Amino acid sequence: MASVLLLMVAYLLTAFLSLGGGLHEQIMPFWAPAGVALAAVLRYGPGLLPGVLLGNLAFNLLLPLTWNESLTIPNIVTALLIASGACVQTAAGSWLVQRFQADPLAPGSARSLVRFVLLAGPVACLINATVGTGAVSLFNDAGGSAGFINDWFTWWVGDCFGAIVVAPLVLALLPGPRETARCRRGVAVRLVGVMLVSVLLNTLFMARLNHQLIHDFERDVGLIEAKLYSVIQRNLADLSRLGQYFADPQGLSPQAFRQEVKLLKLRNPSVRGYSWDPVVGQEDQAAFEALTEALTGESYKVYGDSLEPNDPLIPVQLVEPRESNLAALGFNLLSMENRRRWAILAQETGDPVVTEIINLTQAPNQPGFLILHPVYRLVGEFAPLDQQRKLVGFMVGVFTVEQLLAGTLADLNNHHVQLALRESRDEEPFYVSADLERSERALKRHFNLQVGQLEWLVEAFPGVDYMAAHPASNAFDLQILLALSAIVAAMLVLSTHDRERLLLAEVNRQTRSLAYQARHDNLTALPNRACLLETMHERIAQGQEQPFALLFIDLDRFKLINDSLGHQVGDQLLQQLAQLLTKRLSAGCELYRMGGDEFILLVEGDQHRACSEADRVLIACTLPVDVDGMRLQVTASIGISLYPQHGTDLDTLIKHADTAMYRAKAHGKNRYVVYTEELTDQALRSFSLEQDLRQAISRNELLLHYQPQFDLKRLTLVGTEALVRWQHPEHGLLAPGQFIEMAEETQLIIPLGWQVIEMACEQMQRWEKAGVSMPCVAINISPQQLLQVDFVDRLNALVDHHGVQRQCIELEITELMIMQDPDLAMTQLYSLREAGYRIALDDFGTGYSSLDRLKSLPLDRLKIDQAFTRDIGKNQRDEAVILTIIALGRSLGIEVLAEGVETEAQQSFLIANACDSMQGYLLGRPVPPEQLKVDV
Repeated sequence: MASVLLLMVAYLLTAFLSLGGGLHEQIMPFWAPAGVALAAVLRYGPGLLPGVLLGNLAFNLLLPLTWNESLTIPNIVTALLIASGACVQTAAGSWLVQRFQADPLAPGSARSLVRFVLLAGPVACLINATVGTGAVSLFNDAGGSAGFINDWFTWWVGDCFGAIVVAPLVLALLPGPRETARCRRGVAVRLVGVMLVSVLLNTLFMARLNHQLIHDFERDVGLIEAKLYSVIQRNLADLSRLGQYFADPQGLSPQAFRQEVKLLKLRNPSVRGYSWDPVVGQEDQAAFEALTEALTGESYKVYGDSLEPNDPLIPVQLVEPRESNLAALGFNLLSMENRRRWAILAQETGDPVVTEIINLTQAPNQPGFLILHPVYRLVGEFAPLDQQRKLVGFMVGVFTVEQLLAGTLADLNNHHVQLALRESRDEEPFYVSADLERSERALKRHFNLQVGQLEWLVEAFPGVDYMAAHPASNAFDLQILLALSAIVAAMLVLSTHDRERLLLAEVNRQTRSLAYQARHDNLTALPNRACLLETMHERIAQGQEQPFALLFIDLDRFKLINDSLGHQVGDQLLQQLAQLLTKRLSAGCELYRMGGDEFILLVEGDQHRACSEADRVLIACTLPVDVDGMRLQVTASIGISLYPQHGTDLDTLIKHADTAMYRAKAHGKNRYVVYTEELTDQALRSFSLEQDLRQAISRNELLLHYQPQFDLKRLTLVGTEALVRWQHPEHGLLAPGQFIEMAEETQLIIPLGWQVIEMACEQMQRWEKAGVSMPCVAINISPQQLLQVDFVDRLNALVDHHGVQRQCIELEITELMIMQDPDLAMTQLYSLREAGYRIALDDFGTGYSSLDRLKSLPLDRLKIDQAFTRDIGKNQRDEAVILTIIALGRSLGIEVLAEGVETEAQQSFLIANACDSMQGYLLGRPVPPEQLKVDV
């Protein structure tokens, strides 16, 4: 209800502010309330329509009071119709704008803006222009009308101005989204400028028009003054002319008198009537009556006794027009005091006498006056100087002020000047125009008019229609042009605003997008390290003391998926895992992606809560995921650091969680480890060992031990395997398990591998020089080394440089090596076979290579992993695998060697099942070359 009342008051105020902008009392070409109403209903809904109805109704009911008029039934009917039309128009405009999504401040497209301009303006505004103009024309006599069509067009343009110019301005000023406040202020300022320019131009034009109006009104008043004086003089002249006829003893017959009056009235319509009133002695009354009856052919009687005994009779003998003045026939002027006084004054002065304003018998509702013109006849028989004048009667003219003024204005073709007349000695006027109260009092002009012996003060005012009918005024056309110009300017402003809004929206969108991208991972849409850093800084800056944990999550062997299935599959797997983990997060947990296959989970709470969430993540990661038609299953290793025990800044917490994660991987993966200070010490030792390994390669601290390989049938030496050792200056001799994995992670395996090959070649060269017969030396090749494009060429150059027979070198590869890049691996292996090297497949049975691929490999030997040979005699399944591998090798024509043989029972089993060769502690441990027992 408060909103409805507020809109009503706003409508009423803007309506009264719009007054004075046009020529019509109720039709303004800049009707701002139409825009106020439309904007309010658009923003706050149709519930405010009663406010439009009440505001418009109040304005139209109060408007007559500003003209000092009382409310009439036509006023009330007109007000109701106009208010109803405004309400319906506002509802229709609002519905059309919303129906076609034509919000002027946020149009969906350029077409939407055009829709708003057309629908809210020209289309919707047809309603009240038609209803309002029709109501004013039919029920209300409003001044200033320029004709129904022009009034309708002005009303329509005025409402269009409000809907197109004012409505967007009000919408921009009303509260709205904060992000568009700047754009709304800009469009509001521009639209205010458009309105101010339009109103200012209209004000300047109206001021100029008012100046012109004053000048022309003064001219018109001057013409009225001259015309009135001319009419008075003409009336006097006409009376004198008629009197001349009756100065002759013959006089005028009634028919001739009627004809003369008729001619005079055609030229002077201000005359109510003329009468001939002769002076008759009382003794001659009967003879006079008889004479008049004979003259007119009708009965005639003089009525009214003269006031004084000695007074004669001055009866009305002839009167024209006769039909409207029959009551005056026979009336004795001397029977009434005022008529007697006027007659005596005329006789004494010998001049026409204008009576005071009286109520005429012929026109009781109209003030009028008489002009008594004395008629004299010359008597005497001598020369003209001896003749005397004898008063024979009075020629009387009957006039109404209304006819006098109307005839004067009609002659001037000026019907819109309102007049008030009063005698100079009186305060109150004896005549006012019908619409004087609604005239423009500011342009009052007056003049004195001498009518006979009387002086009248004439006050002239321009009527409400004077400006509209003023020939010099082209305000209608110019105001329409101003309103249309304002509408076009508003369209340009709204179009510019729309472009700015879209540009700002795009900038904001890009800003938000960049901000989002800066704080989120592009692949998984998870928050990234920058976002984690912001979160941590906020928590620490706010001094929050609640404990939380940081879980560093790293997927196990994820590189294998990228290398074997492609990065596209790996990316899809990361996306699905991120979605899976996000769905399974409990309250108080936030997941971040650090990059690659590394994630961080921020968990509110203590260590127990962190471990619980770690278990949840481990279970979630092991769930099968369908990617590109394949079902994949991965595991994760998690390191946990606690705040504030393990650090009070992000870098420290991540470092410690990362350290714990590597310990989890080292302990078999698919588990979590909570950070301890001991892990940092181990990490430091690992880092130190890495640095030492780099130095060891350059300082030649690596050395080779050789483990012999024996033929199982004859138990003779068939070769040896070169195994690298590291003679650490501080930690002593280190086995491969203590540094090979680290070398592979740090890419040091490549220079280390080349150094191993070179040391093996040098040893083989020494054996040859010493005459030692070494059938074959097996050398382990790293996958990273084999997959180098120039591996074969570089190996050939190195082997040939030392003069070693290529067939004496056996290169050991693993199934994992083949799986990383099958095509390149196969190409490299066939190149090695063509170059003359032997090729052995190490750790056979522990990988995932297919038998189809195995049959295509250029292999010379299969090596059964020690994981199977150690359980000979203990596990029948392992024995079955060994038998299968031996049978497979025999069927493919490939030699089979068993590793890790440590007991005679194992040896006997292998001999009994026709295994070709063996290697293990039973017959020989890895030893330096000088301790290796070989035949010379």
